[in-house]
Amino acid sequence: MSIQMEYNSYRRDHPIDSLERQLICPICLEMFTKPVVILPCQHNLCRKCANDISQVSNPSCSLLLLSRGTTLGSAGRFRCPSCRHEVVLDRHGVYGLQRNLLVENIIDIYKQESARPLLKTGHPSCEEHEEEKINIYCMTCGVPTCSLCKVFGEHKGCEVAPLSDIYMKQKSALTDGIGVLVATNDRIQAFIDNLQGICRNIEDNSKAQKQALCEKFDRMYAILEERRKIMLQRITYEQDEKTQHLKSLTRSYGEHIESSSKLVDAALQSMEELQMAVFVQVMWQEAEISEVTQSCEVEALESGYDNMEHYAVDFNAEERVLYQLDFIKGERK
Repeated sequence: MSIQMEYNSYRRDHPIDSLERQLICPICLEMFTKPVVILPCQHNLCRKCANDISQVSNPSCSLLLLSRGTTLGSAGRFRCPSCRHEVVLDRHGVYGLQRNLLVENIIDIYKQESARPLLKTGHPSCEEHEEEKINIYCMTCGVPTCSLCKVFGEHKGCEVAPLSDIYMKQKSALTDGIGVLVATNDRIQAFIDNLQGICRNIEDNSKAQKQALCEKFDRMYAILEERRKIMLQRITYEQDEKTQHLKSLTRSYGEHIESSSKLVDAALQSMEELQMAVFVQVMWQEAEISEVTQSCEVEALESGYDNMEHYAVDFNAEERVLYQLDFIKGERK
């Protein structure tokens, strides 16, 4: 139950009794049992009670927890028993809710004060006048005293007020102080919740932008790889074409050399013939030599046939563009 929601009634009632009522859990109807969790609507619950109501509101999650043999919380939702505001739990369940350390400290102080034994019973007496009860408060000296001290004693010339008035005034001031602490805590807790939400949004948004950036770069890698393959294929095609042509010429001229060599051998043998009649009879070889010689036309290759510099590239401009890759310019939101 929110201390801030009950603060007005706390001021009207007895401070201690009202404070005790505000430390009552709306589920178990007993004083909060630590740890105390604060809901997004700023109401408080025992974490055990919050876990119980969460399991009742999310039976499927409860069955899953039982099957796994664990008592840890899990994602789900339930409504605040005080204001019916829907509370959405993350994967940590009720263990992901923020603890209200201020309420826990107030509980500790309250229990300590409740357990502290009274040193004196009844109304205290004045130290100077033992038969007189302390019933006034010296405003000048800032101490409680009795009526005789005001009339005849050391507080004769001091300004005094009824002890009950000072008592109620100080109790009211303490009540106001507690209310300020509670309200401040609620504001700070709301601010912390907002900061945590912003932090989660930053993480989610950063993850999405990183994924989008990686996809863009992967796309550019794919385009570059495709262009590289196409350009390499063009170079390879001309390389194979020229190589095959030169190999064909090599085979053709090799065959020509082989034929010429055979004719040279035959002509040399004819030159060794001493009989003129026989030598004249083989003069047909001269015509064959002339025919072979005429057919040996060497093909002249064009100048720079082996030059492949026409496939040279200049990516300086593209590299400068790549180095300038950056995010879209615009005002940061």
